[in-house]
Amino acid sequence: MNSPNPVNTTGDSHVTPDTSGRTEGGAAPAVSTPDTSGPRERKSAAAVLVELAMDRYGFGCTPDGEPFAVPTSGGKIVRILRGGRSSLRSELAQIYQKQTGLIAGQQALSDALLVIEGTARQTEPVAVHLRVAEHAGATWIDLGDAAERVVRVDSRGWTMADDVPVLFRRTALTAALPAPEPGGTLEDLWALLNVTASDRPLVLAWLVAALGWENIPHPMLALLGEQGTGKSSATKSLVQLVDPSPVPLRKPPRDATGWVTAAAGSWVVGLDNISDIPGWLSDSLCRAVTGDGDVRRELYSDDGLAVFSFRRAIVMNGIDVGAMAPDLADRSIVVNLDRITETQRRPESQLVAAWEGAWPRVFGALLSQVQACKARIPSVRLDSMPRMADFAMVLAALDQVNGTAGLSSYRDQANTLARDAVTSDPFLAALAQHVTRAWEGTAAALLDLVQPEGIPPRTWPKSARGVTGVLKRTAPALRSAGWGVDDLGTANKSGVNLWRLTPPRDAPESSPPIPATPSSQVTALHMAGKGGVERVIDPGRRDNGGERYPALRVVNPPYPATSDALTCEDGVAGIGGDQYGASPVGTCPDCGESLSGPGSTTRCRPNHTTDDAEENTHVS
Repeated sequence: MNSPNPVNTTGDSHVTPDTSGRTEGGAAPAVSTPDTSGPRERKSAAAVLVELAMDRYGFGCTPDGEPFAVPTSGGKIVRILRGGRSSLRSELAQIYQKQTGLIAGQQALSDALLVIEGTARQTEPVAVHLRVAEHAGATWIDLGDAAERVVRVDSRGWTMADDVPVLFRRTALTAALPAPEPGGTLEDLWALLNVTASDRPLVLAWLVAALGWENIPHPMLALLGEQGTGKSSATKSLVQLVDPSPVPLRKPPRDATGWVTAAAGSWVVGLDNISDIPGWLSDSLCRAVTGDGDVRRELYSDDGLAVFSFRRAIVMNGIDVGAMAPDLADRSIVVNLDRITETQRRPESQLVAAWEGAWPRVFGALLSQVQACKARIPSVRLDSMPRMADFAMVLAALDQVNGTAGLSSYRDQANTLARDAVTSDPFLAALAQHVTRAWEGTAAALLDLVQPEGIPPRTWPKSARGVTGVLKRTAPALRSAGWGVDDLGTANKSGVNLWRLTPPRDAPESSPPIPATPSSQVTALHMAGKGGVERVIDPGRRDNGGERYPALRVVNPPYPATSDALTCEDGVAGIGGDQYGASPVGTCPDCGESLSGPGSTTRCRPNHTTDDAEENTHVS
């Protein structure tokens, strides 16, 4: 951030009110500065506002293009140029009134801010943080108070900082944290939260990660329970411990724009009474966890784009949010709260008093946990990393510090959530039902294999490309549930993209294998029994031998009783060939060539013969 040289003036004390009688509401009035050596120089109010700003602020621009000012002396809280509780516009208007005795008009302020914005945009982008910042191995936490105090915490301890190397911003949703006090314990924390002993390591890790690490993904914490479990109170307490706000709990957003509004102004976002997580909200929550962004058109602009990119720590509550999408389940922690009995329940006034008394000590205890975690993390070694690897490192470090088993609980819960996500998704549930042995094939073949009878659900993929998207998006959840999901690419004889799916090890041993899947050109499979009576294998059904076949369209050529074969495009059909007329198109699933073959086998031709290797002989 560049700090421009102050504009040379005769001094603020020499700025005198204009006595021409013009009002501030119209054209920007002129104010004069006395000069005994020559004629009086008249300056517009906008020019004076610019000079006042240059004398007192440095200017910069955030990476997403938001210009700001920061005082050259005092704290490190930036002033956004327009709007908001801590905007430069309101502050500069107040300074102008104190210096001149006049009230700056709207036009003068707009003109001055336009000049200042141009100055700010000439600087290199500078990161501006919300509540928590990481720099040089330490974490800096804005207390949000009027004195603009900041806490510094690293692997050696925590302290109130005098020299702050980072910039913070505040919004209307920023409230003050108390000054931390030493001597607190985690028991002070658990006395305020209705969390079971087994779930406490997970909640503690979420708090420590939210306070100590800005630049890692933070899993969404979901507090679930029936009425009377204190879900809202617990959610509010967790928000206030990290990022207090005048509105700690927010109602469920109605759309993606409402979500951006709810989340943009706070480091910790508390969502209250969530009963359902629609697809758009699930995607938005995932982006907020990982820090991915979005681009939208600015309001009242023909070509301006607004960039939304933020990472947040999210806590939500509900009685039952329904089944989570696999990608969100993979980024979540679920804590089920116990019901608070009548003998345990306390009046609101007692709860507030207990909270206010314990808050500074609990804050200090959490900072001590952050310090201990930072000291231990460099020595943590994990044999395998879950999806939220950075959070897993925090969990492992806290387990070593406190003698807990939070990481083991987290892994178990991740597997459970993944299985729930798989079984609750209609397409994945159908996949699990049909794929009971290792399977290889195309996305189109998989879509045929699991196609339901009747009208499929609204979320059902409509094409091979849709299936590919589902597999790529849900592969982490499937793997967490024990599945093997491998994209084999196109390095095969047919040149088409193939997938390998391997069900969990505990798949029923009695389930028959799925045969190699024909290409999408195959339209029918006919099996002729004695007397030439033909049986057609319907989609999703088994024949009398128990063997399952993929979904295939039915045709009815007159096969002889001895011909159990797929037939090729030119009518070759086992014994008899062309004499039985045209047959369904069939191609080798390995190389894509036409199929022909006597008896109950089919093979590629003309390149392959019955003497070829086993892999070139296909059982129909």
